[in-house]
Amino acid sequence: MIKGKLSVIIPFAQEHPQAAFTVQAIYCELRDKCDFEIIVIDNHCTELDVQLKNSGRERDKGGEYLSSLATQERPWLKYITYDEKLSHWNAKNAGIAASDGEYLWFCDSHCVPSQGSVIAMLDYYRQQDPRSGSIHLPLSYMLERPGRELIYKLVSDQAHGIAHYTFTTYRPSDHVYTVPCMSTCGMMISRELMESILLWPSELGIYGGGEHFLNFTLAVLGHTISIFPSKPLYHYAAPRGYNWNYVDYHRNRCIAGYVFGGEDWAYRYIMSIKGDDKLRNSIFSTVAGAKSVVNHRKYIAAKQIITIEDWLARQDNEKQP
Repeated sequence: MIKGKLSVIIPFAQEHPQAAFTVQAIYCELRDKCDFEIIVIDNHCTELDVQLKNSGRERDKGGEYLSSLATQERPWLKYITYDEKLSHWNAKNAGIAASDGEYLWFCDSHCVPSQGSVIAMLDYYRQQDPRSGSIHLPLSYMLERPGRELIYKLVSDQAHGIAHYTFTTYRPSDHVYTVPCMSTCGMMISRELMESILLWPSELGIYGGGEHFLNFTLAVLGHTISIFPSKPLYHYAAPRGYNWNYVDYHRNRCIAGYVFGGEDWAYRYIMSIKGDDKLRNSIFSTVAGAKSVVNHRKYIAAKQIITIEDWLARQDNEKQP
């Protein structure tokens, strides 16, 4: 048995039966190999009810099914709800709060890990400094042929407050290697480190911003993002059972930028998006006026060892021949 308890965090909303398949695959991966718990977070809420009603759809059976399985017969499975708002990131926060593992692993509710990948990554990660950084599995899509695995690459434009990412081809290696950024699906991180950045900002909505916050907050604090050389975490590429919108997406990006980069960085970003000045200023004012966002920024600013501008410049310099 590998030492150190692992808490697996899986938020879901209208993803039945995929969420059940994900839980089954992870259970088979970890059973008898380590101390673990799987926490599924049902993000069904009033906001989602409105979306379903407007589209003529019904609530699926995901919550009912998974809650029925989380019994004394399966002490490793916890079912909880987060119904304050539709928010992938705050559902993850709720999962963290309900967990007690020394290590956290985040997985979306439509994914299946390659056999042996998660347990091997845990065995490696538990031997590292728990505050060093996060570690991630490469990604792929269901039934994709070998050689098409993916990781993230950095995309930046300082003039417009953009620290972003896009997919690039995974580089096979015999060793763990660092990258500027990576998906939070398939991410392992110590509880100590996650709590040291105060989890995801509570203002975040359903989509966007969460990966920007995690990657670039760790960057300005001097932590690393690493790829674990492994077979991938497979994603089921299908439309999700919820909707996101333009304003919420950019508000989330602005929140993340405010926390890791400050007010000026967030303002540069929001002024670069499409829309009129009234819309852009409205989004920015809701972010800059949110006490929790401002306080989160103050906390990170007091601990950071490099500005986002200098960190991005360093990344550009390292790409030079």
